[in-house]
Amino acid sequence: MDTITPTVLALIASPRVLGNCETFTKEVSRNIPEGHRLKLIRLTSLKIGRCRACYGCVVGNRCPVEDDMVFLLDEIARADAFIIASPVYYLGANASIKAILDRGFLFFDILGKTHGKPAILLNFYGMPGRIGVAPQMLETLAAFLGLSVKASLSIKAALPGEALMNKANTALAARLGKALFSPGKRKRTGGCPFCGCEIIRVVPKGFVCTVCHGSFTTGPKGRFVKAKEGGILGPPEHMLLHREWLRGMKERFNEKKREIMKTIIPYRDEGEWVEPPGK
Repeated sequence: MDTITPTVLALIASPRVLGNCETFTKEVSRNIPEGHRLKLIRLTSLKIGRCRACYGCVVGNRCPVEDDMVFLLDEIARADAFIIASPVYYLGANASIKAILDRGFLFFDILGKTHGKPAILLNFYGMPGRIGVAPQMLETLAAFLGLSVKASLSIKAALPGEALMNKANTALAARLGKALFSPGKRKRTGGCPFCGCEIIRVVPKGFVCTVCHGSFTTGPKGRFVKAKEGGILGPPEHMLLHREWLRGMKERFNEKKREIMKTIIPYRDEGEWVEPPGK
């Protein structure tokens, strides 16, 4: 971290200027006791193309998609802390978050610079209880960047600036500002006992976290009891094992290419593709 002027990078996944994502983030920044520079990126204004599943970046080649991902990853790599904020759209985070996650293979190149840096995750929703999987999407983004999540919160606010019309939320922003660079760890009141994610999958012998994939059961008092780590998250050298697995899949494809083509080619001319007029 730059001890003189650390940078807090706010990733705003909302198209609304001076909406809740932007104004609440700035209120958090106002309450960070450490001197810092606040930089903001409106993710919805970026051009983020679709992954082509070519695996080029996995084997060390430059991504063929010409868009703003290089700019975004450079800014993320240089930042010292993060505030990631999104509105809830149809029970999920804004689509810009998913677009970035789909290009997540590119995270491998900056993981050594982002791992362990603090982050606050904020979701803003309107209808009571309609949060859906939005928190999980931000948790996933933070997890695969190796960030240390200090807080992950869902705040009820739909009208522009509504979050800060509530004194309790103003006080919350103050606490979050003080927590961002603090040495303390995230306080977990529920969810996965490994990473804190609140969205879990029920399996025959217990539960599996949908982010870290750790497995756990319930104890006599109803509390979650760890069974086995998921093996996905960890220090950079561990997370980079995913890239090695992907490289192995690329090699496997080349080895089995003839068999693969023999299997899929007979399906090439079946059905009718429907496209918009003019394409």
